Amino acid sequence: MYQELLSRHLRSAIGVLCIVAIGGCDVAKFTADSTAGLFTRAAPAFESYWDYELAGEAVPATIVQFEGILRVVPDNEAILSQLAQAYVAYAYGWIEAEVEELEFQGDYDEAEVQRQRTRTMYLRALDLTRHRIRLHNEDVDAAVKATVEDLEAWLYAAFVEKADAEMLLWHGYAWGSYINSAKDDMEAVADLAYAKAFVARSIELDPDYYHAAGYTFMGVATASEMAGDMDAAKVYFEKALARTERRALMTQVNMARHYAVKQGDRELFDTLLTEVMDAQDPLPEARLANRMARVRAALYIENADQLF
Repeated sequence: MYQELLSRHLRSAIGVLCIVAIGGCDVAKFTADSTAGLFTRAAPAFESYWDYELAGEAVPATIVQFEGILRVVPDNEAILSQLAQAYVAYAYGWIEAEVEELEFQGDYDEAEVQRQRTRTMYLRALDLTRHRIRLHNEDVDAAVKATVEDLEAWLYAAFVEKADAEMLLWHGYAWGSYINSAKDDMEAVADLAYAKAFVARSIELDPDYYHAAGYTFMGVATASEMAGDMDAAKVYFEKALARTERRALMTQVNMARHYAVKQGDRELFDTLLTEVMDAQDPLPEARLANRMARVRAALYIENADQLF
């Protein structure tokens, strides 16, 4: 119902855009901006949606629609934000799940084809979030070319509002996700500290933003480093679990996959994933993400012997 309603509004908006574009009227920009506002208001309905498969089928069309609107209003922050999040969500929630399943099955060629798709999507999300940050502070391009310490100092001085946590989190998240999907690219891997700097500043500004996703990201990123500080990674995961009262189930899934597996702790792995599978509907506002977590947990449970 939500997707049908959103599509109906969008078709109407696009129809108006096509008409006014012929006349070269600024109404096109006004309509696009209004449509962006509609999507922002509708986003919570999608996040609380219950059908993982249907949502996955709907996201690609939404991405294409967002790209069309962005062509008209390239500096609209609502569209930049929603489009970047859509790319990250689809790449991680659906395509990477397929990649892992293919790898468990031994189909590495097709897995690599699909992984390349995720890299493209994460890079697009990185570009979108970088552009959004640039709208607030054009010095970002110079900042990311400096040392990590200089970047951290710049972030501390340039972003001081709680609301800034959102754009910083998604920029670091997109960047880190790309790095995770391109581990054979040593130049990309070397940038992980920069991605973590954006997320770290986001946590400082609002540790609870998006169900403490910043802490979960830092746990995954720290545990995934070649010489990762596993004690620090565990602390990050535990902070995310505490802040969400263990109701945002992606934290348990990521802790199992990236911390418990690397530590060789099968008991913890089983405990965390059993908790996910036994959960009912602990966080309605994150229902879709929790459905996504159950899909991933079931995949890991089924293939646990390959992970240990």
